[in-house]
Amino acid sequence: MKHFQSILKLTLLLSIIATFNVSAQNSYFFAKTSNLNPKVPTPEQFLGYPIGTYFTRYDQVVAYFKELSKVSDRVHVEGIGKTYEQREQVIVTITSPANYGNLENIRQEHLNQVDPAKPVLSNNAPVIIHLGYGVHGNETSSTEASLLAGYYLAASDDAETQNWLSGAVIFIDPALNPDGRDRAANWHNAYHSFPAVGDPLDKEHQEGWPNGRTNHYFTDLNRDWLNLVQIESRNRIAFFHKWYPNVQIDFHEQGTNATYYFEPTPKSHESPIIPQFLYEFQVTLAKYHAEALDEIGSLYFTKENYDNLSPIYGSTYPKFFGSVAATFEQASSRGILQESNNGPLSFAFTIRNHLRTSFSTIKGAIAEKAGLFKVQKDFFKYALSQGQKNPAKGFVFGDIKDKTLTNKFLNLLLQHRIEVFEVPSKITQDGKTFEKGSAYVVPSAQPNFLLVHSIFEENTLKDSIFYDNTGWSLIHAYGLKYAKLKGAVSKGAAVLQLPASGTKPVIAKSGYAYLINSTDYNYTKALYELQRKDVLVKTAFKGFSAKTATGEVSFLPGSLVIPVVGQRLTADSLFAAVNAVANSTNIDVLGVNSGFSAAGIDLGSSNIRATRKPEVAVAFGQGVTASEAGQVWFLLNQQLDLPVSKLDLSTFARAPLARYNVIVLPAGNYSAWDQATVARIKSWVEAGGTLITFQTATAWAVANNLVQEKLAQTDVFRRPGDLTPAVAAGKPEEGQKSDGAKAEAGKGDGAKANAGQGKAAATSARLDYARQEDVEGSKRINGAIFQADLDITHPIAFGITDRKLFINKNGPTLLVPSSNKYATVAQYTSQPFINGYASKANIAKVANSAAIIATASGNGEVILFADDPTYRGYWLGTNRLFLNALFFGNLLNGGSR
Repeated sequence: MKHFQSILKLTLLLSIIATFNVSAQNSYFFAKTSNLNPKVPTPEQFLGYPIGTYFTRYDQVVAYFKELSKVSDRVHVEGIGKTYEQREQVIVTITSPANYGNLENIRQEHLNQVDPAKPVLSNNAPVIIHLGYGVHGNETSSTEASLLAGYYLAASDDAETQNWLSGAVIFIDPALNPDGRDRAANWHNAYHSFPAVGDPLDKEHQEGWPNGRTNHYFTDLNRDWLNLVQIESRNRIAFFHKWYPNVQIDFHEQGTNATYYFEPTPKSHESPIIPQFLYEFQVTLAKYHAEALDEIGSLYFTKENYDNLSPIYGSTYPKFFGSVAATFEQASSRGILQESNNGPLSFAFTIRNHLRTSFSTIKGAIAEKAGLFKVQKDFFKYALSQGQKNPAKGFVFGDIKDKTLTNKFLNLLLQHRIEVFEVPSKITQDGKTFEKGSAYVVPSAQPNFLLVHSIFEENTLKDSIFYDNTGWSLIHAYGLKYAKLKGAVSKGAAVLQLPASGTKPVIAKSGYAYLINSTDYNYTKALYELQRKDVLVKTAFKGFSAKTATGEVSFLPGSLVIPVVGQRLTADSLFAAVNAVANSTNIDVLGVNSGFSAAGIDLGSSNIRATRKPEVAVAFGQGVTASEAGQVWFLLNQQLDLPVSKLDLSTFARAPLARYNVIVLPAGNYSAWDQATVARIKSWVEAGGTLITFQTATAWAVANNLVQEKLAQTDVFRRPGDLTPAVAAGKPEEGQKSDGAKAEAGKGDGAKANAGQGKAAATSARLDYARQEDVEGSKRINGAIFQADLDITHPIAFGITDRKLFINKNGPTLLVPSSNKYATVAQYTSQPFINGYASKANIAKVANSAAIIATASGNGEVILFADDPTYRGYWLGTNRLFLNALFFGNLLNGGSR
């Protein structure tokens, strides 16, 4: 009977939604409907269905806003770039015609907020509001809400709306992740039932791998605001820095059984460097959101769960520029209708809540304009003063031997509008030398100091229950040479753009050989381009010095040797090929006319070995961690231009594996593979293949005896849903959890309450229930930076000149150093912790464990990464080790073992 009543309620609710006419729908979504201009088409009139009854495709979203711009002089659509799938990213500007006619002057006046020396804005100036919807593509209600918000602001003629339009410039980004948005919309529309099915297990509510949360390359764009790896992020950040909004909202969804969340966040999850007065202003705006939701009886919560400390997030990055930014989280219907602990949850209801807080944001920002202007001005004053007080007066970075990595890092700083200066003369600091023309200085005393601090400084956090990565300093991720300056900072000219690369022809045509040093980040890119041009390329396993047209040059192990003799190309064609590669990679190619080296091995040495062009397959599909699979895909596509084959796990049982000479297994649960498939992979390795594994895939390889290595006991690192690494190394699909997933009933990602419960039976100590989150949360590593000692003579480390290797550790796998004393490529130090949060117990577990092991199996090699070397696409210091593994893994058996 109870089940029948539930179905009856769901059917009744669906019928109400389905029979909406324009008037009824307006009444449901809008508090005021009497002054809506009939000449402005509603979303329903334009789309042909009521909002909340289908999932609107992104092209329809853009088309509707463009239609509004045609019929209303309040609405203007601007393209800011395109996604990888060629969807146009747009910003919709909504303001009064008078403001729009003066928009550039308003912008220039607003930019004065960044300068602490200039006065605060007058109250007559418009407040700048940015509403960002749907950075996670399958958090779908927000983009639908953006359509309704745009319509109302274009159509409403009441006095309040007129006040909003004259008092604000409102930016709407209707879908921060267009590619993921369409992936999710297509799924839900494809499995939409008539009538709707509320059963949470119905396929409509259970998106398939990789789901729509992420972008084309399965990257979580809400973790990319600081890293700027993905094109969507770079386009968006360029627009952000044109305006520095006073208020910026990031609209999300959380677990179906939750309610609605808005900031303030818990004190323990605030950034230790952002001034408290900025967080306190969240309370001022929160009263407007509470009032808006109270009016319609919607439940909500604040001050719980969500991190608000790192500039990697869309709700926190703007805070580092004085914006009162916030996350809004709506319980997700993940379809048209779904049963929940709070009753039937309809898509229309979720949209209405986000619409209400969109309007409460505008209302609050207008009412609190003076306070917002003061907060932003005070923020930059505070940041400058903190920079002046900072023990490190500045930071110097750059490597004359690695122009590519230096320029990548410089470009990142410039995109964040950080003040950077040339090094005026040679600087020696902490035993490191930085040369004029190849190094740069970043002073601490600048208005953007808080972001400078986040990029260069270490932070140690004490809370044990952070949701996401706690170590995000980019200088460690890049693995670039840098130093902190303790004294006065000498500055050369300000750097406003990257130095022009120009063309880089080889120095001279050679009749003998061409050489490329291994120290530049682009050197494997150059190697692959040469291989694609059918050039025979060798790599030196030992260093040497050679006489070139510019004098004697030292070449490190890993340097590339391109002999003229023995090529399939003519000497002229070879010269053209290496010249083209020098230009495209901006890397130096030097010609030599003799194989006799000034020092070290000669060019005919057996320690110079022919490289193999990698033919790469990466495991994809259900069971594989989508984010890691996407990172490998992205890196090989975007860095190497390599067409990697993406194979579903089920394909491995029948695929002709001999087609590939490298297979990459990202983290995941590989227990679905039967023993026959495991045996196929093992035979493939023994026949000469290179198998590269990450995290729990590494644990799987060990557990299935693909290698004779050992795992350390790692139960303290387990996340909810993880299998023990010794069994199957399973790992829950990251994308299956909503952004904090944010999981059910406001419990964040669930890990806070559940981590370590599998050990409860073995724990005899009695603890208070209220301590559960802190105690069990401390057993996890959510993402912290650790230091390892790297064997820079090993081929996996070709091109690296510093034994100190920084690694982001966010997984459960720990390796025992190999019994083969030459096989442990990197080993965590005895005091490995650098940055973020990790308990003393976990630090002790990581200490002295192996980070990377390269071990032989027959004629092949298995390269085990205990962690993810491609982490979120920005961990360049370790992803170059992964790239080396692709090219040189098959050559390791020829070395001493």
